[in-house]
Amino acid sequence: MCSEMKRKQLTGLLEAIQKNDFLAISDLMNAVEKNQFSRQEVSKAIFSNSQSALKIGITGPPGAGKSSLMNKLIPLLRNQGLSIGVIAVDPSSPVSGGSFLGDRVRITNSLQDNQVFIRSMGSRAELGGVTELAEDFSDILAFSGKDIIFIETVGVGQSEYGVYEIADLTLFVFVPESGDEIQLLKAGILELADVFVVNKSDRKDANLLVKSITNIMSSTKSNFSDIPIIKTSCKQEEGIDELSNVIASSFKSRFDNANIVARKKVRFERRIKSLVEKEILKEFWTDTRLKKFEEIISKDNKTISPYDLIKKIKDVK
Repeated sequence: MCSEMKRKQLTGLLEAIQKNDFLAISDLMNAVEKNQFSRQEVSKAIFSNSQSALKIGITGPPGAGKSSLMNKLIPLLRNQGLSIGVIAVDPSSPVSGGSFLGDRVRITNSLQDNQVFIRSMGSRAELGGVTELAEDFSDILAFSGKDIIFIETVGVGQSEYGVYEIADLTLFVFVPESGDEIQLLKAGILELADVFVVNKSDRKDANLLVKSITNIMSSTKSNFSDIPIIKTSCKQEEGIDELSNVIASSFKSRFDNANIVARKKVRFERRIKSLVEKEILKEFWTDTRLKKFEEIISKDNKTISPYDLIKKIKDVK
């Protein structure tokens, strides 16, 4: 496709997206994912108009009920006049690379709502289970006029850190009787949370988990009293109203809340550094350097220092 045709096609998609055309949103996401449009050209076109949304990362262990919780939460936020986007990051199929959990079927309350857009995507086995595409997709949803964008991760390994880096607010979902208090002791995990949710609180030991979170936070965070700990039960429909009010309040204060403003700045800086690193790597690994690298490692290199090996590669022009 010639550049002029591509430009016209992109312009047409963007105009439709600003009118909340779901098909156009999906088409642009697919085009970015397949490199039919570069991330650079799409970002250049939409970035300045994609800064009004509040991006909320939702993470927690598998089985914590994150999708079921959002199924109850989204209609309440819609009742407050807020439009919603959801990017659900699942583990990838090792064969197709696509998302294979498929548990987004639990988010059914808003299927007919044209102000709620839901997109599942595979993690592509990237560190943290959060692909860089999730950040691009969140910009597209923000450009379409969505007020709140949830980025839900599979909640394994480093996903807590991955979603923290691309969100303005991080919401941790835990469940009683699962040993989650042990997970709380992981270095740095507590520092990432802005809201704690103890889901399935109709189970026993829910209060014990809340107490454990409070005790650990009080000894590790100076502002622990400002961090909500909310007990929710999708089964009993308890605590969902309180959680929706916290989120709605955060949205309303997103331009004045010092924590959210600071997070947006850090998020922007991290994104720039990440893109710079990728560009430098792309420029470094020329065909001749890759060929030299393959030549070196194909030989017996047990006595070659990695630092010397790097110098040999760098010296290739």
